[in-house]
Amino acid sequence: MSDAVTPASGSLIDGIRPYFEKAPLAALALGISSGFPFAMIGATLTTRLAQDGITKSAVTAFALTFLAYNLKWAWAPVVDKFRIPVLGAIGARRSWLIVTGALVAAAVIFLGSLDPTASLGWVAAAAIMVGLAGATFDIVIDAYRIELLEPRQLGVGSGMSQYGWRIGSAAAGGLALYVAEGAGWGVAYAACAIFALPAVLAGLIVGEPERKVFREWPERMGQKPYFAFILAFVPLYLGARWMDQALGVNILSNMVLVGYLFPLFDLTARRARDAGRPSALAWAGLVPVAGVAAGLWFGWSDPVAIGLCGLGAAVLLWIASLTPIAMTTIESGKIGPLMEFFRRDGGLVVLLFVLVHKLGDTLANLTLRLLFNDLGYTNSEIAFYDVFVGFIALLAGIFVGGVLYVKLGMKRSVLLSLFLMMISNAAFAWLAASGKSNIGMALAMGFENFASGVGGVCVVAYLSALCNLSFTATQFALLSAAASILGRFLSGTSAGRLIEGMGYVNYYLLTTLLALPGVVIFWWMMRAGLVDRSIGTAATETAERAT
Repeated sequence: MSDAVTPASGSLIDGIRPYFEKAPLAALALGISSGFPFAMIGATLTTRLAQDGITKSAVTAFALTFLAYNLKWAWAPVVDKFRIPVLGAIGARRSWLIVTGALVAAAVIFLGSLDPTASLGWVAAAAIMVGLAGATFDIVIDAYRIELLEPRQLGVGSGMSQYGWRIGSAAAGGLALYVAEGAGWGVAYAACAIFALPAVLAGLIVGEPERKVFREWPERMGQKPYFAFILAFVPLYLGARWMDQALGVNILSNMVLVGYLFPLFDLTARRARDAGRPSALAWAGLVPVAGVAAGLWFGWSDPVAIGLCGLGAAVLLWIASLTPIAMTTIESGKIGPLMEFFRRDGGLVVLLFVLVHKLGDTLANLTLRLLFNDLGYTNSEIAFYDVFVGFIALLAGIFVGGVLYVKLGMKRSVLLSLFLMMISNAAFAWLAASGKSNIGMALAMGFENFASGVGGVCVVAYLSALCNLSFTATQFALLSAAASILGRFLSGTSAGRLIEGMGYVNYYLLTTLLALPGVVIFWWMMRAGLVDRSIGTAATETAERAT
């Protein structure tokens, strides 16, 4: 009898059994913790700000706090490379889960304790803290999940992760709305902090992933890229400050600081090694960091701030000008996580797809609570239709997504999910045109969440398959960041004004059109064979193990 022939009996059980294996169940718990910080600075905060009478442009500007998730690639190498002292004895991934989980919980509690009407600036700073802690938590969670799942479990594991993400996001969002009505937002946010626990417990129970690899890292950074990194700071920061003034809240400029200060020390250490100097030269980065801190605290015209910033700039430019030394044969053969990805056949096209495929979906979803508030829905109604009905539809979508991934294969299931997500945006244009309607709200949220569930399974499985196990955390951080950066930036800088200028109906029709390029690009990638040629080692049965 051929090995390909399997008995018909037991096929249903065989199809269900993978969902109850250890690794997919762990992915469920990881997803729960991953989803809740997103809800705290997303829909929940949007509702809170809208109800406090904050302007639409300022409310949508808070979408820029999500850029912490898009910038997480900048410090993802730290998660891959360094062990936490003492606690690291229980395992690199598990120790990081504990530390980042505690940071997320603390940041969420702090955000809930603030009053937006008293100090919107402090609320923005707290939201950025939640974003930074949540993004770092995500880096650890994504790496742990991908390394824990076997290649045959990618589809099921991605589905369970999406179930968990939505459970965490929906449960935290719903709990916050209900608790806030009776006890206030401070108690509501504190209650939601408990959602950091599932990922930590999963790590403690399941243990370290066995599919670990020896990681090779590039030891150097050349003069030109380091010069570009240093010199680009001033125009980017000034442009962000100008945009913050237009939006009425300082968020984008702070995100530029995050994008520079986090990778500064690692990149400086690499530049020093490139010039044959000790890596400890990276501590010179404390000078410009002190200058930035003085500028933020005392004002940029303060003499101390000016002196420290000037001295810091001079030090960094001197480090950039150091003459590089010749590479050894071994060093010249090393490549980093980003270079490894871009060297693949079709790497740039794949990145283009990742950048645009969620543009329309992100622009729509980050503004829905404004629509619901303006249509007159109460917190309880939002919690029921957006959270409960949407969650049920999402569960159905995730289940269907898992089935489609198995039955249709990765390529066709991804293409179908992209089309469904595009059409779901039009449902909100219909809801906005119809006015407040419980049936309309249920249908729109049901279809959107069903499409998101299907897409979450299929697209996340594809992004996971693109990773090379040697650089799991960094590459998935890059891909997940690129998937939403354009939508979040445009939502934060222009969504509120677009809604005020063209109205909700035309706005959601625009988001539908903006989803079309992603569908077309992926269809072309399928026809050209780039989908198959661009996947990484996470989707193969063999992987290099650590020694």
